[in-house]
Amino acid sequence: MSVPAKAPVMADVARLAGVSHQTVSRVINGSSSIKPETRERVLQAIERLGYRPNTAARALVRGRSGIIGVIGTARTLFGPMSIHRTVEDAARAAGFFATSVSLS
Repeated sequence: MSVPAKAPVMADVARLAGVSHQTVSRVINGSSSIKPETRERVLQAIERLGYRPNTAARALVRGRSGIIGVIGTARTLFGPMSIHRTVEDAARAAGFFATSVSLS
């Protein structure tokens, strides 16, 4: 039985790109203070490793989760379903995740 590979962390990206973890964080968060060649090295390392930010860790650091909860009723009807879908699409476009629960 094989052990599953450990998901890459920010330190792995930093090591591969030859930068600090703070620089990786700045690239991920879109800081304009990073030199273009450094940004490119970090982005290539992210791609090569398949790195994805840890959403739980980001929520702890930022003090917010980026999740929008929608509670509604009659979700099988067109109107309410359309509203839920619109909220989910708008949230995704703004960098949030929307989840919904129907009370019906």
